[in-house]
Amino acid sequence: MAVTVVIPVWNGLEHVKANFPAVLALGANEIIAIDDASADGVGDHIKKAFPQVKILTNVVNLRFPKSVNKAVKAASGDFIILLNQDVLPDKHLLKNVFPHFSDSRVFAVTFNEQHQSWAKVEINNGRLEHINGELDNQIHHSFWASGAGSAFRKSVWRELGGFDEILTPGYSEDLDLGYRARKRGYDILWEPRAIIYHTPESAYRLALPERTLRYIKERNFLLVQWKNFDLSNLLNHAISLITYILKHPGFIVPVFMAAFHLPRVFLFRLKEKRFIKLSDSEVMKAIN
Repeated sequence: MAVTVVIPVWNGLEHVKANFPAVLALGANEIIAIDDASADGVGDHIKKAFPQVKILTNVVNLRFPKSVNKAVKAASGDFIILLNQDVLPDKHLLKNVFPHFSDSRVFAVTFNEQHQSWAKVEINNGRLEHINGELDNQIHHSFWASGAGSAFRKSVWRELGGFDEILTPGYSEDLDLGYRARKRGYDILWEPRAIIYHTPESAYRLALPERTLRYIKERNFLLVQWKNFDLSNLLNHAISLITYILKHPGFIVPVFMAAFHLPRVFLFRLKEKRFIKLSDSEVMKAIN
């Protein structure tokens, strides 16, 4: 069982200095850092300080979904550990995660990020709503696996096509991937003993104006629902969306941004239909 750690980096020199020694201590077969056109010399630092790390370099800034897909494609491991550059992994991470993959239905195991709980969701009035699961020491089924810190079975990642690059520059790509995996019948687990320490500093906030960032978040969340909802929930969503826009006219901006991608959404739904094994209600029942 070969394991590749994938870490996208962007202007993260100080994070790399602080966290990469712990990443190397995990004992993975391969570590890939993908430098997303950084300006702080982080790629050169990795080459000098951590020569055992394989470096991929983007000439232009591809952003998170595309960078991760590129790195996973280059990975030799059967399993992928995806970590943000600002994540410090516990030294026992691998031994607490990989026994779960003996079950071929398990696509991903998401980590215990400073004791944040697992992901539950509900669909209310045509809208997907996230609910924090109970915080305890039990293993739970999770709706998705966090892009900040999770392990993935690479064969299923390839089957699903990885992160959907329609969601570039990012946000909700991990939610979308988990939704697609669950509707195909795969499982995702939250492992409380798989501990990571996350000191988030949003690269998006550093790169994008606040209003643009808010619109991207809202656009992507709409796209996830449009792509994955069962038809009945999609119809309820459309009614709810019209009502919401009438009350909040400014929301028409992210709606138009999402609508630009409707041809790709329709094509995705058409192609994905033959792979779906579970309805929305069956997925919700499995995790809730």
